[in-house]
Amino acid sequence: MSEPADVLSRFPRERTWLLPALHALQHRDRWLSASALEEAADHLRVPKSEVYGVATHYPEFRLTQPGRRVVRVCVGLSCRVRGGLDVLAACEQRLGIAADATTPDGAVTLERLDCAFDCAMAPVVEVEGEHRGRVDVGAVDALLAAPPHPALSPSGGEGSSHLPLPSGERVGVRGTAPLTLVVGAGTCGLSVGAADTLRALRAEIARRNLPARVVAGGCNGMCWAAPVVTVLRGDEAPRVIPRVTVDQAAALLDAVTAGAVRENAGVAGFLAGQRRELMSRCGLTDPGDIADAIRLGSYEVLTRVLDEAQPERIIETIKRAGLRGRGGAYFQAALKWEGARRAAGPIKYLIVNGEEGEPGIFKDRHLLEGDPHRLLEGALLAAYAAGASRMILYIHGEAHLAARHIERALAQAAAAGFVGEHVLGSDFSVAVEIRRGAGGFVLGEETALMESLEGRRAMPRPKPPFPTESGVHGRPTVINNVETLFTVPLILERGAAWWTGLGGGHGTKVFGLSGHVARPGVIEAELGLTLRDLLERMGGGAPDARTVTTVALGGPSGILVPPRRFDEPLVPGGNPNPGTGGVAALHAGVPVAEAVRVLLDFNTRESCGKCTPCREGTARLRDMLDGRAPVDRQAVAELADVVRVASLCGLGQAAPLSILFALSEFPGEL
Repeated sequence: MSEPADVLSRFPRERTWLLPALHALQHRDRWLSASALEEAADHLRVPKSEVYGVATHYPEFRLTQPGRRVVRVCVGLSCRVRGGLDVLAACEQRLGIAADATTPDGAVTLERLDCAFDCAMAPVVEVEGEHRGRVDVGAVDALLAAPPHPALSPSGGEGSSHLPLPSGERVGVRGTAPLTLVVGAGTCGLSVGAADTLRALRAEIARRNLPARVVAGGCNGMCWAAPVVTVLRGDEAPRVIPRVTVDQAAALLDAVTAGAVRENAGVAGFLAGQRRELMSRCGLTDPGDIADAIRLGSYEVLTRVLDEAQPERIIETIKRAGLRGRGGAYFQAALKWEGARRAAGPIKYLIVNGEEGEPGIFKDRHLLEGDPHRLLEGALLAAYAAGASRMILYIHGEAHLAARHIERALAQAAAAGFVGEHVLGSDFSVAVEIRRGAGGFVLGEETALMESLEGRRAMPRPKPPFPTESGVHGRPTVINNVETLFTVPLILERGAAWWTGLGGGHGTKVFGLSGHVARPGVIEAELGLTLRDLLERMGGGAPDARTVTTVALGGPSGILVPPRRFDEPLVPGGNPNPGTGGVAALHAGVPVAEAVRVLLDFNTRESCGKCTPCREGTARLRDMLDGRAPVDRQAVAELADVVRVASLCGLGQAAPLSILFALSEFPGEL
């Protein structure tokens, strides 16, 4: 069904709705023409020049008409390690065009993609918004000719009995089946056929008339094992079966019904050394069913603290736990809440930053896809503590599955009385909305994200004032990232001492492991572990005879780590610092100089342009590594220091870290 011509009437005529309006127009037309931009300007009463300025600022907005089909090949570091450039070359040869062009007949547009944020499935190709993972050069012809995958219907909420809620309402929920098969249908699993596996299992169960159900779950972090199926039966320990394809569905059910499913050695090795707290329900529950979440404890903490009616106690508990933000800066979460609570004004905001726009960083999407109700409960608790009556869930514009799961979870939570006016009969009221980003690495900086929400180019604001004093729309604002908020219900349930007893007082951290390892995926472990633990113990070591020669830690804002430092503990503020949790293992086929150029090139293109040191300095650093002349190490170091010290925001300040560490740790490589 085509999109209605009038897609703007539902938006209030205010500038803050500019990005949603542009998204709606692009969804209707597949690109933003000059007339579409005029439509947005006229409806929202924003000058046309400013609408154009915003549209050209965000990389996900398309201002040239694409072909009838758009194919994007990821060329990020993890995909390069796994052959992404070879896949791109094969697509260019097959289509007869270079990247970033359209075939003469207008059939296909081929583009490079900085990162598909599906790094564990590298190499990744996106066809009309759908991911194809582990793409082999030999499969390019079939991939370009394949039809789109059929949509996967939600598996939750049909209802055959009812579960009472603390508010006195009731929510529909099925009776518990004696056997449940959870198919890992996250973005990673879907890219390699998880939807087909799910349909095959459902069909075979129906044919055999088995008393079982099949659930489309999130990923349990074992991206390397996708399509993965987890068998849940009564009180028995879950059994995880890796790489279950359509033709194996019948054999799997034979083994399950015969009780012959055994522990997989690769699964056991991957889980060894992990401490799964935030991820404890990912891959074991139906993210589309609030009843599943409630059965497993969701909203119990929220119910208790609202009954106690002492929001300051939440702040004190989180402060004693020492919880620091997991977005990379590790700022104390409780201090933000405390500052907002003390700020004057009747309206305050909590923003959940689910943008996660750094190449090589993909763990927050897994959390959102796998357990959206844990995120909502954490955000509601933070809003209550901070005195916020408005909440915005800001989700990356291309994180489609995560956004759908959050939308469904939010609707269910509102229907159950956990969101809205007088939550669970308390004095706490909160209005929640979902906004989608449009790309932009700088959105990791909180004031740039607020500019985006107000319908402007994402450019950092000078501080002070700080967001807790004057944030979005001039109101006191708290911004927390997804992983941080996932932690909140657990600490409030188990106490501050529990959290400080983990990871030498730092708790756990979620990492996205990709690149040259046998078992790429999402890992949660106590801080203080080492890169060698991640690469070899959980990651299974190198997949072939080539050894890991470098680790890109923390994405474009991170550093490059040599093997001699793989045994040093990862702790916030340490060296190496875990940063945002992205770990990309590189072999010698991706030289250090190339890795630095890839990271610097991304930082250069993603610079918002507001401050000269970042805008000009990153480009000059990149050009100094163009290979046409020997690198002037002193000049590079001096310019990198200028960019690091003089840039306006933390992202610009971190942009030269990769080259600085390359100079010190890999002196002969540049």
